[in-house]
Amino acid sequence: MLSHWMLVGLSTVLPVDVTTEFVSEGVTARVGGYRPIRAEMTDTFDGIEKMPEGLKSPKAGSIAFGEEKWLFVLDEPEDGAAKLFIDTNQDGDLSNDPETEWAASSQGGLTMHRGSGKIQLENGQVGSVGLYRFDPNDPRRAALKNVLLFYADFGFQLGFELDGKPFETFFSGAPNDGMRLWVDRDKNGVRSSKRETVIVGKPFNFTGTTYVLKVTEGVVALETSETELPVTPLPPNLVVGKNAIPFAMESLSGEKIDFPKGYEGKVVMLDFWATWCGPCIAEIPNVKAAYDRWHDEGFEVIGISFDREGMADKVKEFVTKREMPWPQLYEGKFWSTSLGEQYDVSSIPFVLLIDGSTGEILATREKLRGPGLADFIGEVLSKR
Repeated sequence: MLSHWMLVGLSTVLPVDVTTEFVSEGVTARVGGYRPIRAEMTDTFDGIEKMPEGLKSPKAGSIAFGEEKWLFVLDEPEDGAAKLFIDTNQDGDLSNDPETEWAASSQGGLTMHRGSGKIQLENGQVGSVGLYRFDPNDPRRAALKNVLLFYADFGFQLGFELDGKPFETFFSGAPNDGMRLWVDRDKNGVRSSKRETVIVGKPFNFTGTTYVLKVTEGVVALETSETELPVTPLPPNLVVGKNAIPFAMESLSGEKIDFPKGYEGKVVMLDFWATWCGPCIAEIPNVKAAYDRWHDEGFEVIGISFDREGMADKVKEFVTKREMPWPQLYEGKFWSTSLGEQYDVSSIPFVLLIDGSTGEILATREKLRGPGLADFIGEVLSKR
């Protein structure tokens, strides 16, 4: 039941006080995305006591979170605009509910609809739901011909203390085992999927005591765990003005790389990439252009490969064919690459620009992508 969606402080050793705040909309942006849920549509209208007037080609389905359901009707006439109706208050009457936003956009001869609607929870709170539907005539998505996709844009913000230290997190929709919650441990607003994520149902240790979040019959409980884990280290603070993490490794060609010690007077770009990464490959021409233009002026690149085990020869062949003359570090450990772990890399391409003399981070990925890279590197070098 939605009225039970709250965090209850429980512990076999230490009680935990928790505050719970309902967030009616905008949670999708805060959690960094959503997981769509399918709502199958049929020509039967069980549970609907009153339909909106003037419908020409309606289909019905239900939006569900936990055990709660809200009926909806989607009307898609051939000669008019599509309309979506949601039984917000669950009274079976679809003529007395708030209007649902439902807008069309066309591309390549196909029409997609997006919108948002409201659902009223059992305690009277009203939450926003995101909705979208692909063109039912799209042959690439034939399996979705009779499907409406939706996700919760409402949720709850939770506050609690771990070993006397305050933390907060939030989730969208209903809590469930396996749900991933972001806890901004260092309060910098930068998400670390490896070191700031709590998975419901699995123990975690951020402060010295191992805790676990559990969901039982819609209730989330925080308690100490019988399993003891070491403290998860804080993520590195890799922002402009802070120092990069030093390392020493041997490149694929046998060159000894001592960073940043061996790059005195240089400006160095660390480029975390892989041969299987499409966006990484798309950036190679931009990196090459910057390197060719500014290498003689003190610009260096160090590539850190996230390729799998046994791919050393393929990486060598790849960089030779693409004419990438800068050193490449390869361990064959995929996402467990040691430098990736040290730098807390959870997605690639991941790039940093660093002052080789001081180790200070000069720029992050926002400035180091696209065709303007060479001009930006020139600006940095001109200020030295």
